[in-house]
Amino acid sequence: MDIQYLLWLQGIRESAGKGVENFFALLSDSIFFIIAASIMIFLLLDKKKGAFVLFAYSIGSTLNAIVKVTACVYRPWIRDPRIVPAGKALGLATGYSFPSGHTSAVSSCVFGMANQFKGNRVLAALLSAYLLLVAFSRNFLGCHTPQDVLVALLEGLAAMFAAKFLLAFVQKNKDNDTIVFAAAALLAAFFAAFILLKPYPIDKDSAGNILVSPQKMQNDAFFDLAFALGFVHAWFLERRFVKFSTDNLNAKKRVLRLAVCLALVFFVMFALYPAAKNAFDKRLAKFIGGYLRSFVCVYLAPLIFTKIEKALKW
Repeated sequence: MDIQYLLWLQGIRESAGKGVENFFALLSDSIFFIIAASIMIFLLLDKKKGAFVLFAYSIGSTLNAIVKVTACVYRPWIRDPRIVPAGKALGLATGYSFPSGHTSAVSSCVFGMANQFKGNRVLAALLSAYLLLVAFSRNFLGCHTPQDVLVALLEGLAAMFAAKFLLAFVQKNKDNDTIVFAAAALLAAFFAAFILLKPYPIDKDSAGNILVSPQKMQNDAFFDLAFALGFVHAWFLERRFVKFSTDNLNAKKRVLRLAVCLALVFFVMFALYPAAKNAFDKRLAKFIGGYLRSFVCVYLAPLIFTKIEKALKW
């Protein structure tokens, strides 16, 4: 039934033309913008609300990575050769199918934002429409089955509730953040071992090529796991030693903070990560890249811009 639904959508997509397909492909790949928006909320708008959203995203992405490598479900076009996914969606539609990583990431952020900005009905309506369109786009583009998307939505909802529980725990005692810091490291070590040591299916196509490379899935899982770990560690260090504020921010401070964050992210993406890829195993390089991307945004950038703001007496 799920394949028939995708074939029906495929017929609509082919009839609608490239313009419609490109719209949904662009919408689907907006995952990077919703993550960036979550970081900007943390740095420029409301630190507490932003931390909540980033906790939800980190939990959701880790959960999705673990479920993916556990279930090892093949993509729709592997299950049925009649499925022809949209060409522009194939770049990020690699590895296993279940659950949808795009939908899980977006739903974690959207549910987190909806929880933190409850009084804003316009924002809630826009976020709801955006989430539903992204979820639908994964089916429309032929990348995921309906069950891939549905479970990913449930992951996002679960991540939001987990973030709520976790931050309530931290609020009970100021030293509980140390427990969160240590627990994140222990869980990351456990999950890393699981990702590396579990068995993976080694099915091949008619030409003898492996359908899904286990190492490719390990690469993706390590990136998600590292991003979450880097965020938790950065959140702890910032909370203890930097303690920046988002109260009464003027335009100068916002521009400075954005510039510092972007400079650090570009340095990681275009200098440190390429160097790591050349020096280490791809899985370790992915781990380093994922860890540093969240760490520089949540700890290193605040450390730098607070010192600049203090020196300039802003």
